[in-house]
Amino acid sequence: MFKYFAVLACIAFVAISASPARTNADEEKEIVPILKSEINKHEDGSYNVEYESGDGTKREEKATVVDAGTDEEALEVKGSYKYINDDGQEVEVFYTAGKNGFVPYGSIINPEISAVAEAAKELPKEYDEKLAISKKKE
Repeated sequence: MFKYFAVLACIAFVAISASPARTNADEEKEIVPILKSEINKHEDGSYNVEYESGDGTKREEKATVVDAGTDEEALEVKGSYKYINDDGQEVEVFYTAGKNGFVPYGSIINPEISAVAEAAKELPKEYDEKLAISKKKE
């Protein structure tokens, strides 16, 4: 563990050292206010997150526990995020994630990607079942 920390510290030091020094001629960056930041964690492992800043960036996510107390117990997540891109357009993405994978929808997500991800949720879980059986034998 310490080895990883040491490596990360070295990388951070090199990145900071390599960045050009700021001068008075550099343009000042606008400080963006945080309008809302809320994280609620629950004892069962579920949670909800909300974040909003003054530049139009927003994120909401809610995770619920499904099949609690079984071998199939998992988190099902639904959420969205939005921001203003470099062209001044609002970009919003909605997503779900869980046992069946990550499925994004939104203006910047190619509809074919969303369709394939949605269809993949219906594929048989043959591989997962074989993997679970082989783990039980070990």
